[in-house]
Amino acid sequence: MRTEPGPNDCLLYSGTLNNGGYGQIMVDGSQMLAHRAAYGLQLGPIPDGMVLDHTCHNRDASCLGGRACLHRRCVNVAHLEPVSGAENTRRGRTWAINGTKTHCPSGHPYDEANTHVCGGRRYCRACNRALKTAS
Repeated sequence: MRTEPGPNDCLLYSGTLNNGGYGQIMVDGSQMLAHRAAYGLQLGPIPDGMVLDHTCHNRDASCLGGRACLHRRCVNVAHLEPVSGAENTRRGRTWAINGTKTHCPSGHPYDEANTHVCGGRRYCRACNRALKTAS
């Protein structure tokens, strides 16, 4: 497996990446995510119902995630922890990604005049008006 040293003892896969930014390799004629292959080869099978969490990503507050996230390429098994899918989502930073969005999914701006904040979430006033008039 081709790797290169990364920040904070990450071991970054340097081969092909998939659309999500994860390393991708061929194992016995089948494509497999590089971090899952590394874990399986060094520590054994991933427990049923579990996914691998990149704990190196969780410790790096400056990384917002997404395809450019270097942690997705990390194959250092010391940085991989089997957790439930729900736990992996809880540990993620969807709030940080959503916080960088400047427009709602319909294209309206998230600005002071068009944004209502309730319970820590942003709501588009233009979309809410459209929903009310449609019903």
